Amino acid sequence: MYDGELIPSAIVLSHEEQLARLRVGCPEALPVAHVVGDPCMDRLRASLPFRAEYRAALGVRPDQHLLVLSSTWGRGSLLGAAGDLVLRALAELPHDSFRVLAAVHPNAWYGHGGWQLRSWLRPHLDAGLLLPPPADDTWQAALCAADAFVGDHGSVTLYAAGLGLPGLLGAFDEDSVAAGSPMAALGEALPRVSPARPLAAQLERAARDQPTDPRLAAVTSQITSHPGQAPARLRRLCYRMLDLDEPTAPLAPRPVDVPRDLPSAPRPPVERPLFVEALVTSGDGDDATTGPHPPLEPAGPTEVLIRRHPAHARAAATPHPPLTDAHLSVTAGEPDARWAHAADVVTARAPASGPHLAALTDELFAAHPGCALVAVEQEDGRCLLRTRNGASFHGCWESPPAWATTSLTASAVYAWLLRHGESLAGEVLVRLTPDGVPARLRVWRLGTNPAPHSAS
Repeated sequence: MYDGELIPSAIVLSHEEQLARLRVGCPEALPVAHVVGDPCMDRLRASLPFRAEYRAALGVRPDQHLLVLSSTWGRGSLLGAAGDLVLRALAELPHDSFRVLAAVHPNAWYGHGGWQLRSWLRPHLDAGLLLPPPADDTWQAALCAADAFVGDHGSVTLYAAGLGLPGLLGAFDEDSVAAGSPMAALGEALPRVSPARPLAAQLERAARDQPTDPRLAAVTSQITSHPGQAPARLRRLCYRMLDLDEPTAPLAPRPVDVPRDLPSAPRPPVERPLFVEALVTSGDGDDATTGPHPPLEPAGPTEVLIRRHPAHARAAATPHPPLTDAHLSVTAGEPDARWAHAADVVTARAPASGPHLAALTDELFAAHPGCALVAVEQEDGRCLLRTRNGASFHGCWESPPAWATTSLTASAVYAWLLRHGESLAGEVLVRLTPDGVPARLRVWRLGTNPAPHSAS
């Protein structure tokens, strides 16, 4: 067993500030210290032009936001000290507008084992959490694809801030951070997640305030002293140490590979139950939630703002902001009686048509005693919607967006019916965010002619 001193031939640093700290802490190491830059930061910046490709590979739609939760290893990490933030993010952030990805340090994966980590996070995976494995560079692609982050004292947090992403600290182990380092300064500059304010509001404030924060600019400027040059400078050093001729071909940072074959959680045969907030704005300019309202002939199209949240995550997360007059939407066959018996809206699992439709809707009402509206996708693309008292409607999207599923159609029509009553038909403008582009949904009662220009 070797018990002598290990004397390095070279110490590689990313920034001059590290050289200054080395000068104070270990001046005898200065002769072998080399500032080459940060190859990881160079690669991330080289990957930014391919943001759209990374988002598509991760299953993030152009209209969605990607939130990266970054956790290093140990008890002071985000998962170790504030693991409830994963559930909170899934519960609070609208299901259709946000994707949540957890970038977990390899030490946590290999220390506990992949099976154990996935078992701990299984409820979160069922609620839509993305959990890439540690064996590739998916976490780097995720940072390039992200819109915001919640991190801890791990290096991924520093890289995320260096890319200009707005972010919050979910945990921060100051005892694990070198005093006077950029990470220590980042811990002072980034706001902590507040349990008292909605997470979305905190992320919005970070996106508004942090781009002009001089403290963050000062921190991120200390990630590398030689932007874009680390691969070439590191190669030059290695060949010099080996006393070999360096290749003459230029060496530039290589973009991160596009992730593929990402593992996903097993998909159950029924979709996850969802709590649905639906803010209805009638054509006369009057706003209302989905509470009862006398039938009113609108002066223009009704607008519905839909926000959906996984019911399991919402019920388990505490504390969380209350939802406004939310209804419960489930898929036929939901095995949990809590949701099956309380559901307001039920969607059939598969398309149907012809004489089987009436029998199918009767079965859905019988199996879900609290249900007020059932929805069945038809083979021609239209959606049949039937209320418990027998009123039946067709719904059809014009140029349907990717998020226009049958269950979302049912929730929009359910909110519309509560607002305007069953005697009306017409056009509904549906949004997932207040400033989002609306999608047009045409609704007409069976036995009447469909609205003009309705899609077939």
